Amino acid sequence: MAESCPPQRAVVPSRSVTLAIGTATPIYSGEYNRVHLTTLAGRDGAGAGRLNTGLTRSLAEVRLTPQVWEINLGGGRHCIGLGRVEAHWTINELLVYIASEYPPGGCNYRAIREHEDEHVAFALAIYKAWTPRVEAALRDAVARIKPEVFTGDTRQVSKDITARLMRGLQPTIDGFRAELGAHNASIDTAQNYRLVNSRCPKW
Repeated sequence: MAESCPPQRAVVPSRSVTLAIGTATPIYSGEYNRVHLTTLAGRDGAGAGRLNTGLTRSLAEVRLTPQVWEINLGGGRHCIGLGRVEAHWTINELLVYIASEYPPGGCNYRAIREHEDEHVAFALAIYKAWTPRVEAALRDAVARIKPEVFTGDTRQVSKDITARLMRGLQPTIDGFRAELGAHNASIDTAQNYRLVNSRCPKW
């Protein structure tokens, strides 16, 4: 008869999943000039062949902390299963840069900020829309982790489980990033930049 994992009549912790969410408050900065912002935008893949007057950077990420249970089966064998999973899905960074050539209070500053605030709104709205999908993907990934018999160093098990959970979440995270990128690209066009510039008499 195949060895049971967990053994019959063994008491193991019930499985649970918690997902903490949260978004950073936008921080506005005028510390960089247009040349510096253009360099930053190019590194982000957001350059559009022009000197950037503003730039919004958001960072959304998932962090996972799995807790496992372990039963010693003897002979160097251990039955190890996944118990509680604590996850965090957050926007940790929301930075809005407005070129230092355009200080607060002027027409140019207002026009740039209005544009960048559209990017902020996209980041927050798409994060909110994708949060239920992230949670569903997490619960599905957790459900796929079954108790197994391991030999050797059991300390590696938590790392392996975390990696498996992250692989299960990756398509959803990629989908979130793709949608956010598409929304950002929809307003980072030459036509829309001309509209922004038209709001002020001089640049």
